[in-house]
Amino acid sequence: MLMVRNVFISTADKALADFIWKTVENEPATKNVLSSREQIVFSSPKSTNKTKIRRLTIFLYNVTEQAETRKMKLAGDSPGKEIESSSLELHYLITPFSGNDEDDLSLVEELIHAFSATPLIASADDETNLGLKVKLDSLSTDELSRFWIALNSPLRLSVILTVSAAGTQHLSDNQTNCMSAVNQASVDMKLTVQLYQTVLKNFAEQSEGWKRRNIVVNQWILQDFKKSTDMTVDEMQTALINLGTKLEQGGSRSQFVKPLTQLAKYYEHQLGEMKGLHRVSHRQKENIEMISSWIRDVKSLAEALSK
Repeated sequence: MLMVRNVFISTADKALADFIWKTVENEPATKNVLSSREQIVFSSPKSTNKTKIRRLTIFLYNVTEQAETRKMKLAGDSPGKEIESSSLELHYLITPFSGNDEDDLSLVEELIHAFSATPLIASADDETNLGLKVKLDSLSTDELSRFWIALNSPLRLSVILTVSAAGTQHLSDNQTNCMSAVNQASVDMKLTVQLYQTVLKNFAEQSEGWKRRNIVVNQWILQDFKKSTDMTVDEMQTALINLGTKLEQGGSRSQFVKPLTQLAKYYEHQLGEMKGLHRVSHRQKENIEMISSWIRDVKSLAEALSK
C-alpha cells in the first residue's frame, strides 16, 4: 500500500512540474524567472530563500485522504480492493524566487490563469496513466500568516493547490478480472485530457488575442465567429470549461461534440480564407500549419467524446 501511495505522489509531482514548465517556457512575461525545467525544484521555500538562484519551489506540505473515501469507511463500505492512489489529496505550496517582486507576480498570475483554465492535467507516466484533478486553494490572511510562521519563513507570494486523482475507482474482489478494461479506459482518459488541454489552451490564447485588437476589428471577428459557429466566443469558452468539469467528474460528455464540431468549422473557415490569399508570406504559412493542427486536435477530441 505504501509503495502504491509513493508511486502516486511521485507521478503527481512530475506531472505538476511538467505542466508548469509547458505553461511558462514560451511566455515572455515569465522567461526572466524560469529559463529551464531544472529551475523547478521540490523543496521547502525556507531552504530556497537562503539562495540567490532563480527557482520555483514545489513544496508538498500535506497529504490527506479524500472526504468521499473517509465517508465510505465510516459508513462501513463493503470490503473490496481499492486503488489507493485515488484516495489521496496532495497539498502543494508553489513559490517563485526570482529576486524581483514584479517577476514573481507575473509568474504567479500566469500559473493561476493556467490552473484555473485547466482543472485536469495528465501524467506522462505510461505505467500509471493518471488523470489528475487540480484545484486552486485560498487561505485567509490569518491562515496564511500561521502557515508561513510554521515554516519559520517570511510570507511570500505563492500558489496553493490540491491535487487528487480524477475519478475514484473501487474494485471489489469479483471485479479484479476487469482490470485490463479499467487500464484501457485510463489510457483513453489520459489522451482525452491531453487533447482537451490543448484545445482549451489554443482557444483561450486566440480569444485573448482578439480582445487586444482594436474595437472595429474585434467586433468584426466576434460577428464572424458567431456566424460560423452559431455561438458567441463567451459561449464557446463556457462550453469548453464545462467540458473540463465533466471530464473531471466522469459525467456524460456527448453534448460537447456539437460545439467542438462548430469550433472545427470556424477554424476551417479561417484556414480557407488564409489559403485563398493571392500571396502567402512565411508567417502566414506558419499560421496555416498551426490552424491545421488546431482542426486536427478539435476533431480528435470530438471523436474521443463520441465513443
